[in-house]
Amino acid sequence: MKTQMTAIAAAVTFAMSTAAFAQSAGSESTILQDGYKNTNNITQWGSQTSRVYQEGGFNSTTVSQDDVAGVATTRPGYNNSAIDQIGEGNSAGVTQLGAWNDSTVYQEGVNNAAAVDQDGSRNLSVTTQVGYGNDVSVTQDGRSNDSYAYQQGYNNTAAVDQEGFENRSVATQTGRFNNIDVAQDGWSNNSYAYQQGDNNTATVSQEGFANKSVVEEIGGFNNATITQIGSKNDSYAHLNGYHNVANVSQNGNSLESTILASGNHNTHNVTQSGYAHDSYINTVGNYNDHTVAQSGGFWGGQHTSSIVTYGNGNVNTVSQGQ
Repeated sequence: MKTQMTAIAAAVTFAMSTAAFAQSAGSESTILQDGYKNTNNITQWGSQTSRVYQEGGFNSTTVSQDDVAGVATTRPGYNNSAIDQIGEGNSAGVTQLGAWNDSTVYQEGVNNAAAVDQDGSRNLSVTTQVGYGNDVSVTQDGRSNDSYAYQQGYNNTAAVDQEGFENRSVATQTGRFNNIDVAQDGWSNNSYAYQQGDNNTATVSQEGFANKSVVEEIGGFNNATITQIGSKNDSYAHLNGYHNVANVSQNGNSLESTILASGNHNTHNVTQSGYAHDSYINTVGNYNDHTVAQSGGFWGGQHTSSIVTYGNGNVNTVSQGQ
C-alpha cells in the first residue's frame, strides 16, 4: 500500500510558494524558488529523483515518476527529472514511468511550455527554450530513445513522438513561428531538424530500422515533409530562402535522396520505392519545379537521377521504374 506525505518547505534564501509532495521511501525531491506565485506538484513512487528551480512569477511544474503505471511498488526506478524555469508564466510537466529515464527542462522567458512523457527504460529528453510562447512536447515509449529540443525566439513549436528503441531526434529552431513535428517508430532511426528564420515547417515520419533524415531550413515559409518506411533510407533536405518546398517519400531499403535549394518558390518532389535508388537535386534560382519518381526491387536495378538547375522557372520530371 502506498503511503503519502504532504509538506510545505521554505528555503532560507528563497521565497517559496505552494508545493505538494506524494512520495514513497527512497525518492528525493528538491525545490528552490525565488519569486512569487510559483506552483509545484511532485508525485514520486519508488526510488526517483526530482529537482526544481524557479525564478520569477507564475511559473508552474508538475512531475510524476513511477516504476510501473498504476501499480504501487517500492522497486527502484531511478528516474530523474530536473526543471529550471526563469521568467514568468512558464510551465513544465514531466511524467516518467519505468526505470532510468532522464528528463531535463530549461526555460527562460515568458509563457514557454514543455511537456515530457517517457515510458520504458533509459529514455532521455533534453529540452531548452529561451524566449516567449515557445512550446515543446516529447513522448517516448520504449528503451534508450533520445530527444533533444532547443528553441530560441517566440511562438516556435516542436513535437517529438518516439516508439521503439535507440531512436534519436534533434530539433533546433531559432526565430518565430517555426514548427517541427517528428514521429519515429522502430529501431535506430535518426532525425535532425534545424530551422532558422520565420514560419518554417518540418515534418518527419520514420518507420523501420536505421532510417536517417536531415532537414535544414533557413529563411522563411519553407516547408519540408519527409516520410521514410523501411530500413537504411537516407534523406537530406537543405532549403535556403523563402517559400521553398521539399517533399520526400521513401518506402523500401537503402534509398537515398538529396535536395539542395537556394532561392525562392522552388518545389521538389521525390518518391522512391524499392531498393538502393539515388536522387540528387541542386537548385539555384526561383520558381523551379522538380519531380523524381523511382521504383523497382533488387532485381529491377538501382536507379540514379541527378538534376542541377541554375536559373528561374525551370521544370524537370524524371520517372524511373523496372
